[in-house]
Amino acid sequence: MTDLHFPRPPEDPQEPGSLTRWLVRDGARVRSGAPVAEVLTGGTPRTVRAPASGTLWRQGRAGERFTAGAIIGLVE
Repeated sequence: MTDLHFPRPPEDPQEPGSLTRWLVRDGARVRSGAPVAEVLTGGTPRTVRAPASGTLWRQGRAGERFTAGAIIGLVE
């Protein structure tokens, strides 16, 4: 399994951000590098990409706030 982490904003790595929305459903097959979620960090929208190919298991919900590096999903 490979962890999917909430990204670190370059302007302030300690500032929490929000998971805006998932782009794939829970249990979906994803390819490495494919966009899987949108987040808002430091007021900037960002796309989170799959770290590996496999099945994505979401660990966070849209609207939740996370600190940089938090696990928001798993790719199995």
